[in-house]
Amino acid sequence: MMHDSGSPHLADEAGQPTLFQDIVLSLGTVLDLTSLLKKLVAKICTALPCATCLILVADDDQSALRSTTIHAPAGEAILESSSISLFNAETIPIVSDWLAGAARTFTQEEAAGHSALHWLPALFDAPQLFSQPLTDQDRLIGVIIVGGCPDDPAVTMRLKTIGMAAAVIVQNARVYTKTVQQAENHLRELTILRQIDRELNDTIEPHHVFQMTLDWALRFTNAQAASIGLYDQETDDFRIITTYGYDIPQEQLALVRMQRGGIAHRVARSGYAEVVPDVSLDKDFIRGCSVTQSQLSVPVMREDRVIAVISIESRKINGFTDEHLSFVEKLATRAGVAIDNARLFDTTAREREKLSHILNNTADVVIVFGLDERLILINPAAFSALRLFAGEQYIGRKFHEVLNNTALIDAYRRACASNEPLIEELQLPNGRTFYLNLTRQENVGWIIVMHDITLFKEMDQLKSELIATVAHDLKQPLAVMNGYIELLMMHKKLDDVGTGFLDMVRKSIQSMRQLIDDLLDLAKIESGIQLDLQPMDVSELVSECIDSLQPSILNKSMSVHTDIPVDLPPMLADRARLQQIILNLISNAVKYTPPEGEVYISAEPRDQAVRITVRDNGMGISPEDQAHIFERFYRVRRPETDSIEGTGLGLAIVKSLVEAHRGKIGLESRLGEGTTFFVTLPAATQIETPPISTET
Repeated sequence: MMHDSGSPHLADEAGQPTLFQDIVLSLGTVLDLTSLLKKLVAKICTALPCATCLILVADDDQSALRSTTIHAPAGEAILESSSISLFNAETIPIVSDWLAGAARTFTQEEAAGHSALHWLPALFDAPQLFSQPLTDQDRLIGVIIVGGCPDDPAVTMRLKTIGMAAAVIVQNARVYTKTVQQAENHLRELTILRQIDRELNDTIEPHHVFQMTLDWALRFTNAQAASIGLYDQETDDFRIITTYGYDIPQEQLALVRMQRGGIAHRVARSGYAEVVPDVSLDKDFIRGCSVTQSQLSVPVMREDRVIAVISIESRKINGFTDEHLSFVEKLATRAGVAIDNARLFDTTAREREKLSHILNNTADVVIVFGLDERLILINPAAFSALRLFAGEQYIGRKFHEVLNNTALIDAYRRACASNEPLIEELQLPNGRTFYLNLTRQENVGWIIVMHDITLFKEMDQLKSELIATVAHDLKQPLAVMNGYIELLMMHKKLDDVGTGFLDMVRKSIQSMRQLIDDLLDLAKIESGIQLDLQPMDVSELVSECIDSLQPSILNKSMSVHTDIPVDLPPMLADRARLQQIILNLISNAVKYTPPEGEVYISAEPRDQAVRITVRDNGMGISPEDQAHIFERFYRVRRPETDSIEGTGLGLAIVKSLVEAHRGKIGLESRLGEGTTFFVTLPAATQIETPPISTET
C-alpha cells in the first residue's frame, strides 16, 4: 500500500529557499557523516528527481575525493576502490572546474576519457551527468553527481540550491566527526601514557636514565670510564650525549668520535656487542681516558634497530667478564625502553598540546569520565554550557560532584544504567538546545559530546509560526472563492461543461483547504498540543471511522473486516485525536488498495497497552520508501499512485499524535502483498491518574 508523503520541489526561483530550508532543517541535526550522506542522497533523488546520485567527499589526509554514498542499482561494489586524486587536478577539466567551485555537466565519454574518472560510467545509466561541487570558504569538500535527470534548466537550479545547503551540513558533520575521532584518539593516548608513567615513572627523563645507566654499569663492572652515544641508523650519525670519568671534556670527545668513528660507532653499525680485551690492538679505538686498557660496548636496541650504544672502559687488560656483558645488556634493554618512552612522552606532549588547543577552541562541549566515574577531561565550552565555575578544579572528581546541578545528570545516569550509547536532544536552563552524544569507550570510560543546535531549533520554530500565519491568511480568500462559486451556481444556469469546470475549481479549493488544515494541525502538534486523556472504547471509535468512510468503501466495492475483542481494555487517549489517527490509517488503506480489495482492522492487549492493527492487501511499500514514509511532504512516486491525491502530511501527523500519546507506530510491508500499520498506546487500566496534557 503506497501512502502520501509529498516531496519538496522548486518550481521557480522564488521557491529555492523552500528546498534549501527543507534540507537544512531535516538534515542539519544529523551529525554522523555516514548517516547524513545516506539521507542526503535519498533527499536529492526525491527533490530533483534523478535515477542515480553519487556523493564524493574530500579526504584531506590523502588529498583526494573518495566515493562514499550512492543511490544506484549496482554501485556499492565499485565504490570500495573508487577515488579521484586531487594531485595535478588541472590536467582534468572536470575536476579543475570542481576545484574552482563551478558546476559541470559532462557526458559519459568525457568521464571515460580520463583515467581518474574511468570508473564513473559504470555507476550511471545515463548519457549526461550533472555535477555540483560542495565548497566551504572556497575549499572543495565534496561533489554531488547525478544522472537520469530531465535536461531542464530547473534541474541545474535545484542542484545548485541543494549544493549550497549540503555544503553547510556536510562540513558541520565532517568537523563534528573529526572532533569526536580526535577526542577518542587523544583519550587512548592518555591511557597509554598513564600506564607508562606507572611502570617507568623513573625513566621518563632521558638525562636521568643515562646517568642512572652509567652509574649502575660502573658499579657492577668496577670500570673507570663510561659513555652513551645516540645513533641514527638512517644517517649513520653517532653522537656522544653522556660521559663519566674521561680526561677530556665531553664536547671534545664527542667531536673526535664524530670525526673518526671509534669502537662504539662500529658496534652501532653492526648491532652486535663487542668486548675488546686490549684496546691498543684495535685500530678504531679513540682514547678519552689515559688509563683505559679494555672496552665493552653494547648496542641499545628497539624494534630491531640500534638507537644508542653503551661503552664501559677498564684500566685492566681483559677487564670484562661474561657476567659484566650480560648485566650491561640488561641495562641496555632497560635503557632502550626508557629512551623510547622519553621520545614518546616528548612527542605525545606536543600532540596533546595540539589536541588541547583544538578542544579549547571548539564550540562543542567535550567531557570524559573514566571507568571509575571520575572526570578525565573537560573543555572550556562545557564550563559555559553547564554553568560550571571556570576557576574550579573538577578533574578527578566523581560525576555526581561535577554534574549534580546540571541538566546533564539525568542523561548520564540513564546511559550508565543501560550501558548503551545515548543520543538525544538536551534542553538547558539558559534556553540553549544541544545534540547530546554520550558513548562508552572501552578501557577509557564515557565520552560526552554536545553540539549546539539552538539555531536549528529556532529556525524550525520560525518555520512553524510562518506556516501557521500563512495558512490562516489563506483560509479567508478560499472561503470567499467558495462562496462566490455557490452564488454563481445559484444565480446562473450553466451547461454541463461550465458545471464541470466549477466542480473542478471547487475540488481544488477543497484540496487547498485540506492542505491548510493539515499544515495547521502539524504546526499545532509540533508546538505542543493539549490532550484531554480519557479511557476510550476502541471498538466504538473504529465503527465511527468506518461509517464516515462508507462512501469511499462502497465506491471501490471493498470489504472492511474488524476483529476487536469485547473484553479489550480501553485506551488512554484524547478522543478527537485518537479518532484522527484511526481514520487516517483506514482512509489510507482504502485509498491505496485497488477496487474489490480488503481491509482488516484488529486490536489486542499488549503488555499494559493496546495495539491497533490496520492491514490491507494493496500495492505495498518498498523498503526504500518505508524509511521515509513518516516524513513530512514525502510521497512515493510510482505510476500506480500518480492519480491518488494527498498532501503528504497525513502519516507525519499520525506519527506526531501517537508520540504525543507516548505510544509507538510502525509498519510491515512488501511490494504487491499489502501493508500493515500498527499503533500501540497505553491502556487506561494501567494508569491511576491520567495526565490531562502533554507536549511533543
